[in-house]
Amino acid sequence: MNEFTGPALAKVLAKFKDHPLVGEVRSIGLLGAIELVADKRTRRRFADPGRVGLICRDHFFREGFIMRAVFDTMVTSPPLIWTQEQFDEAEAAIGRALDLTLSDVAGEIAA
Repeated sequence: MNEFTGPALAKVLAKFKDHPLVGEVRSIGLLGAIELVADKRTRRRFADPGRVGLICRDHFFREGFIMRAVFDTMVTSPPLIWTQEQFDEAEAAIGRALDLTLSDVAGEIAA
């Protein structure tokens, strides 16, 4: 396994653990996930499993970043050849996609 890519992915994803839409971020090796929840404190999921994940996925695609929706968990696996510059670009795209998704579902989020 590439000694840079896995830790770099974990570092980028960890930056989003406090986002209001994120219940958990996790990664192992080259696979990373961001779990989207309606209630951050209790990690309660959304009423219609997968709907918010698809909304988020569409925002990711428009941002030029491939993030797959598995119900309401966003998953990704970056190429081994990514540099820090590409991880920085991914971080910006992830932030924008999460913020856009939050805006779309704001009425469903626990205060």
